[in-house]
Amino acid sequence: MVDSDCSLPGHSEAFVIGDAACFVDKRGNTLPGVSPTAMQMGRYVAHVIGDEVGNPTPAARTAFQYVDKGSMATIGRSRAIAQVQDLHLSGLLAWLAWLAVHIWYLIGFRNRFLVLFDWAWSYLTYRRGARLITGGRLHAGPPESQAPGAGAKGVSRQSPVGVRAAR
Repeated sequence: MVDSDCSLPGHSEAFVIGDAACFVDKRGNTLPGVSPTAMQMGRYVAHVIGDEVGNPTPAARTAFQYVDKGSMATIGRSRAIAQVQDLHLSGLLAWLAWLAVHIWYLIGFRNRFLVLFDWAWSYLTYRRGARLITGGRLHAGPPESQAPGAGAKGVSRQSPVGVRAAR
């Protein structure tokens, strides 16, 4: 729980922001633990610290006010949903808006270009962006430093996630 200025109760010198903070707004709603909330809290706290550093008598802190800019989510290939105030989008248009917003908030041209290229390549080649790791249990075997055959015979060397390690 944090106070209205994102500080810990009883410790005005310590701040908690983003999804680590449980911030209850004026209407009694808990703010969502998403990136826009964290970015707004970060800017607010940076201004508070900047105003108070080196100032022996800082002014009273104003309460943090979250501005909801809307919600977006991808729900499949070329499909998304978006709600920005009273505007509701779905399908390809929402997906393109989601793509543009996420690229826009990356830092630096190089990062934007690389991420956009990677996403475009994944889209065109039908390469999956996320992978689930599945596999069997770990198998006992000789440490890598031992010669083959020095330990248990016929046991394959596997990584901690159960996928055969590359040699």
